[in-house]
Amino acid sequence: MLARRVVVLIYGRAIAFGLSLAIPIALTRLLLKEEYGTYQQLVLVYVSIQALLLLGTPQSLQYFFPRMETAERPQLIRQTWGLLGLASLFIILFFWAAQEILEVWQHNHPLKQYLLLLGVYTGLMMLAAPFQNLLVLEDRTVAAMWITIGFSLLDLVVLPLAAWLNPSAMGMVHGILVAATIKALIVLIYIFLRYLRHGVSGEAFMRKQLAYGIPVGLTALVYVINFNIDKYLVSLFFSTSIFAVYYIGSLWAPVFGWITFSASQVVTPRMSAAHKEGRLSEMERLYGESVRNLALVFLPFTVVLAVIAQPLIISLFTADYAAAVPVFMIYLLLLPSRPFSLGWVLMASGQTRFLFKLAVLMAITNAFLSYTLLVTLEGDMRLLGIPIATVTVTWLSTIFVTRQTAWTLKIPFARLCPWRAIGTTTLVSLLAGAPAASLWVLDDYYDIGLKNEMLLGSCLVVYSLVFLWLASRLGVLDIRNRKFLQILWPF
Repeated sequence: MLARRVVVLIYGRAIAFGLSLAIPIALTRLLLKEEYGTYQQLVLVYVSIQALLLLGTPQSLQYFFPRMETAERPQLIRQTWGLLGLASLFIILFFWAAQEILEVWQHNHPLKQYLLLLGVYTGLMMLAAPFQNLLVLEDRTVAAMWITIGFSLLDLVVLPLAAWLNPSAMGMVHGILVAATIKALIVLIYIFLRYLRHGVSGEAFMRKQLAYGIPVGLTALVYVINFNIDKYLVSLFFSTSIFAVYYIGSLWAPVFGWITFSASQVVTPRMSAAHKEGRLSEMERLYGESVRNLALVFLPFTVVLAVIAQPLIISLFTADYAAAVPVFMIYLLLLPSRPFSLGWVLMASGQTRFLFKLAVLMAITNAFLSYTLLVTLEGDMRLLGIPIATVTVTWLSTIFVTRQTAWTLKIPFARLCPWRAIGTTTLVSLLAGAPAASLWVLDDYYDIGLKNEMLLGSCLVVYSLVFLWLASRLGVLDIRNRKFLQILWPF
């Protein structure tokens, strides 16, 4: 049942990812590189600020909601969206003040015209941010899936239309404002009808919620900064056209975070409940199963994406973005860390301060290493040194998280993960990549001249068939098991 809920969310985010992927595909064809780069820089500002001002509300919902009685939950919802409303008002006023200051001191600053609109967009999106978490906590997993898909479909319709009507960064800002307004209205109407229209009773516990949420919010901010330090540096030291190319190369690894996020929305509340009752063995079981299942996703993804990197980038974003392939290949090294970097046990046990301190340490390390490589390397390696630093620091953080998880569960590190199953999955993934990669090598060596789209499709088909056959033979997957098929199609 637990695995099926996770798969439902993964299906939803996989479809949403496919829809969202169509947006940069369209925008790279509708906008000049400079305009697309400016738009992505604005999005980077939004992502960084939202992480702080959410005040850890999505995570605090996951922590408090399963611990509360049904009658107590409307108070939690009122507090949560009340905090988000105040934070939204603050960010709008802050961006308005920043725009007025620039008007006086730097009248020709390129970002001045966007600031107020970006503040309104950030405020609206903050009101919608915890909605999917709430639906999952209500055991409305399928509804959460459809909301995820619906919001992505809305973006897919509105954003390319905005770029077509006004092919500029300002046109894109108007587009995201329209989409954000619709999303915020949907969420607020749902919250009011389900929780607030009959009034709210019970004692407020805002201080307790903030005590949990603020460290989480600060941790999220530091994680966002840590994960985007590369983009900050590229934005500062390179042109907007190079930033656009770099963004395409760095797009993939963080995007696949929707897989772990989907699992987290289901597993973390259950870990929180188990921790409250002192059932560490149940937390260990949930963690081990999660790592094994996520490794079964991320390890094959890593290999197949490495094989199809060049035809994939060129097919989706045109040859103008072929320079993104080396950045893309470096960032693929993040994917194998995903199953092991789960901080769910630490979140469920309330160790938010540990996560915050670790995030700060890793952010400082990442900034120092990235800048050092930027100023010491030469030529194209100046740009590539930045993602190398990010990947290195991420793996270092993963080691700290896994060791702290083992200490929390009071088990030896060797027992923390199903290492044998993970090793077998790694072997199967690599072996399946060999025949798929041979298609690329043969096409290049004999100058067959297959189109990128044809080569891409052929590699995917060959890899999938070989992987499924080897996985079945070596016991990684039992594709004939009815339960396995029910998990893959849980509807």
